Amino acid sequence: MNRRCLPPLLLALLLSACALPAGFTSVLTPPVAPLLDERAFNTIVAQTAAAAGTQTALAAGSPTPIPTSTLLITTTPTEIPTLTPTFVFVLPTATRPKPTATVTQTASAGGDYACAIVSQSPADNTEFDPNDDFDGRWRVRNTGDRKWDENNADYLYASGDKFHQAGAYDFPKTVAPGAEITLVVDMRAPKNSGTYTTRWEIRIGANHFCDMRMTIEVQ
Repeated sequence: MNRRCLPPLLLALLLSACALPAGFTSVLTPPVAPLLDERAFNTIVAQTAAAAGTQTALAAGSPTPIPTSTLLITTTPTEIPTLTPTFVFVLPTATRPKPTATVTQTASAGGDYACAIVSQSPADNTEFDPNDDFDGRWRVRNTGDRKWDENNADYLYASGDKFHQAGAYDFPKTVAPGAEITLVVDMRAPKNSGTYTTRWEIRIGANHFCDMRMTIEVQ
């Protein structure tokens, strides 16, 4: 039988192994693996996992907090006011009538000097308080044939109750036939209540005409 020869180096090693003393372990014998404690193993796993988590968190960066929504406008229902009906009572009050004009169309006899009373203010029987100041007015028309010359014509108190401030006045202007003029008398109501009547007339020289009367009531 053919035998293959061992290489010289391998053969030398084998011979040397045989020549080693007792108790000597060959360097070629693999060492026995040490036994690992189970508790120690679990501790190492836990530490490794914690370290891995920390590294992951550092790599990912700190999480950005999600902003909390804030209610900026608060809508509060507005209470609708209740409509309250308001009643206004108007009570009639007694008031004395105001002086108003009235048309009398009183005419004196025709001729050289004559007149027609067109209107009067205040109207007859108008009520006044005691000592009230007012103006008596007659609107008169020249119905005669001659003019009323302001240089010699006047109007004056003739008779009746005296509640005027002056007893005679000059004509403010000349009045031609057919023209009109307003004659004004400054008056004051008597201090006592009652009915008062005054009479005035126009005077031109010896001519007295145009009977102007007025009656008032004092409360």
